[in-house]
Amino acid sequence: MISVIVPALNEAPQIEYCLRSLNDQSIDKGCYEIIVVDGGSVDQTCSIAERYADKVIVQTDPGIGGARRNGAEAASGRVLAFTDADTILYHNWLEVINRNLRRHEASTGPVIFQDSSIRTELLGAWRRSYNLLNIINFYYLIGSNMAVRSDTYRRIGGHSNISLLDDYDLSRKLFRNGSDTVYDPEQTVYTSSRRTTKLLTYGLTVAYGHYNYLVAKDYEKLLNYPKVDEMTVRDILKENRLGRNVLDSVGNIQSSLQLTIRKIT
Repeated sequence: MISVIVPALNEAPQIEYCLRSLNDQSIDKGCYEIIVVDGGSVDQTCSIAERYADKVIVQTDPGIGGARRNGAEAASGRVLAFTDADTILYHNWLEVINRNLRRHEASTGPVIFQDSSIRTELLGAWRRSYNLLNIINFYYLIGSNMAVRSDTYRRIGGHSNISLLDDYDLSRKLFRNGSDTVYDPEQTVYTSSRRTTKLLTYGLTVAYGHYNYLVAKDYEKLLNYPKVDEMTVRDILKENRLGRNVLDSVGNIQSSLQLTIRKIT
């Protein structure tokens, strides 16, 4: 049995496509279950999910990582497959996962953006560069396309209660525990391009996450942070001393320019 876990929060415009693709897999429906973990949606997310999912549960732990953890706790399968509500799964996604997890403890594969643009190509190339780490047996499992044996998941402690870098955190746990992970080009998913509309902000957000994860170890900031589509470069710069110095310098320059213009006019 494979348990597919889909965290969701106000995903009514997207989640039906995701769940339809999960119900149209190449393996028998009796071989897997679909679990949607709702984080308090106020739109039609839950009513849509109830039409397609085997279980729709309420999130109780904080963060996207907490939602994935809640789904794993409600799961019956020996394999846990994680994806996102704005992602469409290839027809044989679960078949490939089933094959991979017979031989390995965890697996991942390509995450392709549904809409092609310069931004998606840049982000795609950035993410593909993660594969260079495979040479040292570090596999970056992107949240929309990851699968782990349930016993391995429990042994390494599962997802942490964070939102930003919850997938990186799980990848590090697998690596540090010496888990056998594989990247399979056939384990393909198609995800929304909406995060690429503010690519610079997205990149700075990821950098901000790695800083707080690896350097400051301020995990509260990995839980409570503005969404990428709501965040500005100014928001990110305000979060650290160097960034605040940059903002202060820019502010001083603006004030000097305004004073000069008033004197001239």
